[in-house]
Amino acid sequence: MEFKRLLIFLIISIGHSISAYGQQQILNTQYVFNRHLINPAYTGVGNTLKASLLFRNQWKGIEGAPNTQSFSLHAPVNYDNSFSLGGIIIRDKIGVTTQTGAYMTASYALQVSNETFVSFGLQGGLLTDRTNFSELDGYASDPSLIAEDRTYVRPNFGAGVYVFDDRFHIGLSVPNLVNQKFEQFTSQEGSDIHRFFYFDNGYVFFLNPQWTLDLSTLFKFQPGDPVQFDINTLIGIRESVWFGTAYRSFESFDLLFRLKIGRDYYFSYSYDIATGPVALSRVNTGSHEFNLQFGLSEISKKMNRRKTFRR
Repeated sequence: MEFKRLLIFLIISIGHSISAYGQQQILNTQYVFNRHLINPAYTGVGNTLKASLLFRNQWKGIEGAPNTQSFSLHAPVNYDNSFSLGGIIIRDKIGVTTQTGAYMTASYALQVSNETFVSFGLQGGLLTDRTNFSELDGYASDPSLIAEDRTYVRPNFGAGVYVFDDRFHIGLSVPNLVNQKFEQFTSQEGSDIHRFFYFDNGYVFFLNPQWTLDLSTLFKFQPGDPVQFDINTLIGIRESVWFGTAYRSFESFDLLFRLKIGRDYYFSYSYDIATGPVALSRVNTGSHEFNLQFGLSEISKKMNRRKTFRR
C-alpha cells in the first residue's frame, strides 16, 4: 500500500513537471508549514487550535519590493473534529499599492477509511486595494501625476478539498473564485486578480523512529499563463527540528528551517535565492521570511477522533 501511494505521488509530480514552466509568483514560501493559507479545506487539520504569524521581505535591496504579513487561526469546533472554523488576514505592499484581505474559513471532514479523511473547505471575505500616489517621488512637482489616492473594496471567495492520512496528502483549491479589477489612472489601467488553482500533494517517509523525509509539490494553474511549480524537500529530526530546500520554477532556490521551541511553539525561517531574470537576481540580496506558530495540544488530546497529517 505504501509503495502504491509513492508511485501515485511520483507519477502525478513528474507528469505535471514535464509541462510546467513560467514565472508566476507565490509570495509565501512557508506554506509547507501552514497550508491554511493556500487551501481553506486545511482548516482544523491537526485537531488543535493553531495560530500563525508570518513576515516576508521579498527582494531585499530593491526599493518598493513586495513585503507581506499574514495571520491565520483555525481550530475544530465540535467534539468529533469534523467541523472547523478559522480566519486569515493577509497584507501585501508593493510600491505604493497595498492589498489587504480578511477572510473566514470553514471546513467539514469525512472519514472515508480507517486512516483516510476528506475535508471540504470554503472561505469568504473582503479584499481591499489602496494605491497611495502621493508616496511617489516627485508626485507633488510633476503635473502629469494628477491621479488621486484610490481605495477599492471587493468581496472575495474561495474553495478547496483536502485528502489526507498520517503520511499522504493531496489538495486542490481555488483561493480567488471571483476575478477582480482595481483601476488606477483610468478604467483601462489597473491591477487584475484572476481566478487560479493550486494543486498540492506530498508524502512523508518515516526513515526511522527519529527521522522523517517530507516530499511535496505545488502547482499553480491560471488560464492563459504558464504553470508554476514548487518542489519541496524537508527532513525532520525527533519532531523538533526541520530543515530542507525548495525550488520555485524559474524564480528561486529556497532554504527552510523550523525549530520547536516549546510544547506548542514553533519558529521557522526561510531564505530565497533569486534564480529568475539576471537583472533581478543581481540587484537584490534574496528574500527573508519569518514565521511564528503556536497551538494548544490539549485540544487534540481530548478530541482525537479525527487524525492529523500535519503539525
